[in-house]
Amino acid sequence: MTTMPSRSELRLFALIAFLYMTQGIPLGLAMETLPTLLRQDGVSLQWLAFLPLVGLPWILKFLWAPMVDNYWSRRLGKRRSWIVPMQSVVLLCLLLVAAIGLTGPATPAALALFALSSLASATQDTATDGLTAENVHGPALARANAVQVGGTMVGFFIGGSGCLIMSGLFGRTVALLAIAAIVGLGLLLALLWREPARDRQSSERTRANLRRLIKRPGARIILALALLTAITASSTFALFKLLLVDRGWPLEQIGALGMTGGVATIVIGCGGGAWLINRAGIRTVLIAGLACLALSAAMWMQASASQGGITHTMALIAVVAGSIGSGSVSVALMTLAMSFAQKGDQAGTDMTGVQSTRDLGEMGGSSFATFIAASLGYGAAFGVALILAFCTALMTLRTDREMAEA
Repeated sequence: MTTMPSRSELRLFALIAFLYMTQGIPLGLAMETLPTLLRQDGVSLQWLAFLPLVGLPWILKFLWAPMVDNYWSRRLGKRRSWIVPMQSVVLLCLLLVAAIGLTGPATPAALALFALSSLASATQDTATDGLTAENVHGPALARANAVQVGGTMVGFFIGGSGCLIMSGLFGRTVALLAIAAIVGLGLLLALLWREPARDRQSSERTRANLRRLIKRPGARIILALALLTAITASSTFALFKLLLVDRGWPLEQIGALGMTGGVATIVIGCGGGAWLINRAGIRTVLIAGLACLALSAAMWMQASASQGGITHTMALIAVVAGSIGSGSVSVALMTLAMSFAQKGDQAGTDMTGVQSTRDLGEMGGSSFATFIAASLGYGAAFGVALILAFCTALMTLRTDREMAEA
């Protein structure tokens, strides 16, 4: 029998949802909005290939994660000591970018501010993961995992497609100010929340390290799947908006298409994937998601080779297929990683290792795909994504024993 969550649990979940959402916003801005806007201004693909490196702190955050656990203010609380200042940094960066603009001589300064906001949100993610693990228990932990994946994706699409829509309709400054308001609301919720007294007390903890993660049975297959699935999904999503810009699509239409994909990711990919995992298993959901990603890559490859215009129907089908695949693969992989982490005694380090590997795949996949598109054309880049989806599905089929150990 399912019990209704209490009011305190609902407030906690609202906070967690907003924190994960606001953490995804800087990534969406850096990986989707910024490349699209700069491409519209005439910046070359070779330069745009370096923009995903703004997300580098998400790959390297495991290096300073212990500092987030070890140092805090007793007055603010263990997790709020990091969440409040990091959220404030993100808000300040967005306001400054809105003030200086995203065109002309101000572009390098805007890039530096985006890099700083990425560093702050990556650091905050460690504290948010700790807050969730320390305050959510039992059956509610599964719901928290869904909020983590879905909330981050919602933030990514708000910073990406949502910002593009608002930029096309109201201008870039208004769009950035609206995004900053959302971050400000998350900061307000963090300021109003009071950590339980037990979280304000320090305690001796066994030191965790990455070597223990790598030596555990099943860890390497999970890390490999995290890397390959992230590269496969990000390769397609990094390119289709640039392709549509080159084909003359208006920004608001590109943004609306991306937002439709975001809804499909959250509702069908994450929601449907979580439902299907309990009935068909993690491996089935992984393979089904990879099949959707392969279909999307194949359709975009055909569209890029076509001399005619790209129809809205074709673009919609390709985006929805890729979004469903991305969402279901993410939920399946994070469910596998969470189950793996809970069997050890360093869940935070294990989860950070998997997440950093996924972030590496997303950043590297975006840059790699853009370089291929610049050198060999869009068709070749989408073809690589198709091959990666096929190879990752084959690896998933051949790793039953390792996944069972995980």
